[in-house]
Amino acid sequence: MQSQLGTSLIGLLFTAFVVIRFAVRELKPRVIKGGVLWIRPLVLVAITLWLAWTTITVDPAGIGQLIGALLVGGVLGAVTGVLIVRYTTFSAAGVANAVRVTGSKITFAIWIGAFAIRLLARYVLPHGADVRSQLPMNSGVVALATVAFVVIAFAFHRAIDRYGGRAPIATAP
Repeated sequence: MQSQLGTSLIGLLFTAFVVIRFAVRELKPRVIKGGVLWIRPLVLVAITLWLAWTTITVDPAGIGQLIGALLVGGVLGAVTGVLIVRYTTFSAAGVANAVRVTGSKITFAIWIGAFAIRLLARYVLPHGADVRSQLPMNSGVVALATVAFVVIAFAFHRAIDRYGGRAPIATAP
């Protein structure tokens, strides 16, 4: 049971780090290059699969809860990704195969809200505080982040195709 809690906390802490790191980055303009665009989603896919496998291994009776958490996480991740893209501004970066991306306070709030869903689930769902519920819920929140980053990567890829070869527009100071 202690090992379960440790594994659960690792997944939650990793996801918290990723979400908070990218939420803060939303407030700063940044250049996204096409060559590294898919690294985050691939790492998150691997972590999602690892957490799902760990959940199945530790609590085979919890597969139904895991599937539910993954489905809810996937849907919320798609919504999160679409909203992030909707409130993100894209422009030419002046570098080949790259795009300048600027988030906003709205995209920052969306990331924080997406992560808060996991914490809320602990208190709203029956048995949400039970250690055996933690792994499936963490799998779901990592699935949320994974799907959101896949949606975002596709949007960034389209923006790179659109702006990738153009010089940035000069702005007055």
